Amino acid sequence: MGSCCSSNKIVKETYDYPDGGVYVGDMENNAPHGRGTIKWDNGSLFEGEFIDGRKNGRGLFRWNDGQYYDGNFKDEKFDGYGEYFWTDGKIYKGNWIDGEMSGQGEMIYPDGRVYQGSFKADKKDGDGEMTWPNGNKYIGPWKKGKQHGKGAMIDKKGNQTEGIWNKGKKQ
Repeated sequence: MGSCCSSNKIVKETYDYPDGGVYVGDMENNAPHGRGTIKWDNGSLFEGEFIDGRKNGRGLFRWNDGQYYDGNFKDEKFDGYGEYFWTDGKIYKGNWIDGEMSGQGEMIYPDGRVYQGSFKADKKDGDGEMTWPNGNKYIGPWKKGKQHGKGAMIDKKGNQTEGIWNKGKKQ
């Protein structure tokens, strides 16, 4: 039996987070729930979906230095597909698990290099392909961010050199 005067209905309200963020949006049971926005005094902001006061679902997080993440959240962390844009021009588009780049993704570097392949714990790890602006490319395994294992370098003319890499160095 419910009380005559209580309600769990979603309403638009504000909520103050302990870190100074101010939430405006849908509320349920006195917590952010549904769509809303958190703004901080330093200029950072989050717009997106909440469940029980936590970022869950689709969202956009903009930091005050210009970096931003647009993608899925789970329990406050990047999780699922998302795109992260750094202020130096680096861009990651791909899968996240528990706040880390993990699974398949693409990293585009400001100098024109492009990596497509596997990531683990925020590093290139597993099979992948790095292409340089001059057209050269490496295809093969990576470990902890470096070429590692049997791979191939292919120059812009298509000439291929196979070899073994250890911690980023051809043996």
